[in-house]
Amino acid sequence: MYHYHQKIPKTKQGFFSINQELLISFAVAIFCFFSSSFFPAQNTAQIITKNIFFLVLIPSLYIKLILNKNLSDFGWNLKNNALSLRWSIGVTVFTLLLFYLMLNFTQFKSDYVLENYLKNSFWLFLVYELIIINFRIFIFSYFFQGFLLSIFQKQFGQLAIAIQAGLFFALFFFTKNISWQTAPLILLSITGGFLAYKTKSFFYSYFMSIFVIIILDAYVIYLSK
Repeated sequence: MYHYHQKIPKTKQGFFSINQELLISFAVAIFCFFSSSFFPAQNTAQIITKNIFFLVLIPSLYIKLILNKNLSDFGWNLKNNALSLRWSIGVTVFTLLLFYLMLNFTQFKSDYVLENYLKNSFWLFLVYELIIINFRIFIFSYFFQGFLLSIFQKQFGQLAIAIQAGLFFALFFFTKNISWQTAPLILLSITGGFLAYKTKSFFYSYFMSIFVIIILDAYVIYLSK
């Protein structure tokens, strides 16, 4: 009887010991997630700055200083170039096909709106895509498909793709920003998450996402002419 009671705390201790890194990392991710969502910002520059701080800087410092691991273990790498390139091409084509179907068979075409100044100036369009959208996608790709995906991947395998995509969706849900306007980013969290899982790098997901968004926005402008 004595030995039976001794096993219970050991089991609990074993559970928390085995999953300690996962639980602490998830707590850090949740802190960063909600801080990024609700920390006040007045304009685009402030939004980008706070997102860099909470979604890039803090997770990176946590990886280096607390976990004492390399950022490459969390997707910050360009490994498996040949295989990753093939996966990237396949996922890019598949994602573009999904956007084409959305444009032709849903309300996406009418409800996805780009500002007139983007439609009327090629240079402003490039600045918008390569600076504002580029920063936004890089930040989200690193946090969700690099940091978060890596946290859950070892424990949950492919289910980690759905977990990070679900948390990405929750970001827009909590900020009341779910619409056709944000649909491309939500879709990319799924296809990009899959690509990051297969390549073990968020960079391929990031490159794919920015390429697809530029193609999508350019095509939407073309259709509006």
